[in-house]
Amino acid sequence: MKSSEWPLVIFSLAIQLSAGIMVIYDLFILFPMYRSRVAFPSKYHWILLIALGAALVGVIFSFLHLGNPTNAPRSLSNIGTSWLSREITGVLIYSALLMGTTILHFVMPSAGRSLKWLVDLTALTGVILIFIMSKIYMIPARPAWNSVFTPLGFYMAAIVMGASLLLLFQINHGSWASQKSLAILTISIPVIQLAILPIYMSWLGHPDFAGGKGLAILLHNHLIAFYLRLVLYLLAIAFGFWAFFTIRSDTTQNRLLFAPALLAWASILAAQIVDRLLFYTQNISPEGF
Repeated sequence: MKSSEWPLVIFSLAIQLSAGIMVIYDLFILFPMYRSRVAFPSKYHWILLIALGAALVGVIFSFLHLGNPTNAPRSLSNIGTSWLSREITGVLIYSALLMGTTILHFVMPSAGRSLKWLVDLTALTGVILIFIMSKIYMIPARPAWNSVFTPLGFYMAAIVMGASLLLLFQINHGSWASQKSLAILTISIPVIQLAILPIYMSWLGHPDFAGGKGLAILLHNHLIAFYLRLVLYLLAIAFGFWAFFTIRSDTTQNRLLFAPALLAWASILAAQIVDRLLFYTQNISPEGF
């Protein structure tokens, strides 16, 4: 992998982490409270700040990938035909919405219920942004990326990173139902990723696809990283189960949840970093090397 692609790794994961936080926060924390008509605790506003911080990291590294920040206005000029222009526009719109949402929640902490629609809009924008990000890679010139595996991988990364982080955040603040739901997501997404992996490898190794060289790159040049990702997935599942069975009731002290939740989050983050590194090693032409 080229050193110039490191900004892409950090950019893509940071944006997907931010979007994942917003979607999980909206669906699994705010929505249950909204339905029960309870007040939104102001302490949850810090989740928005974490999501905003991740988005801003993504924005910074997107400019680093452009090389020269002055190229940004030029890259916006082809929004009608270029997915890259749409991505940059989407990142700016999403970050602006998230910043506005975060500021309003801190300035007006008692208005959480009336601002629910703004969280919904920001989360929806994040979902659309991830789709736009995946479309950049789905081109015939790069067959290893030009499949449903690319958007599927991006969305699963966003969901599992967001769910595992918010499980850690929920240790002393969340309800039993929310904690259980986030633990289930923390377990199920790595399970799905492991289940899909043999299918992806079979497709990648097909002789019609660059002579099967995509799979050769994965298993010969990056075998250690390949097995490391498997180990990290298994660890994430194990720590997720540990966290799940630690959650007993709303009244139980949840300090015992800290260790498994933290370990699950660390394993998942490390697995997604390795997975994204392996993703960029598949940058090969239809002819192979």
